[in-house]
Amino acid sequence: MKRSEGNFHMATTARTLYADKLFKPATIAATIDVRAKNGYRQYRVVQQLPFDLSETAAARALEEWLDQEQFHYIWRETYLEHDALRPVFGFKYPELEISW
Repeated sequence: MKRSEGNFHMATTARTLYADKLFKPATIAATIDVRAKNGYRQYRVVQQLPFDLSETAAARALEEWLDQEQFHYIWRETYLEHDALRPVFGFKYPELEISW
């Protein structure tokens, strides 16, 4: 295996593990319940790492669960902002927004 292949595999594995942790249906359901009890009608799954996780198996499984439970969801573009005075407009990634 070449170094680039190994690095690609490590990055893919790290993203997969992060998506598995972030998109657990039980965790999302509990958070939605808390938000609804506080009067909110939406929840944005805020990522700490700026990766496009929308195509991961965990994201697809969560989307299936959201469809079964009849929630609405959309992947919204999020911009990475390094400095509030000088925002970076070129780098964006999607984050999941759920509504009910």
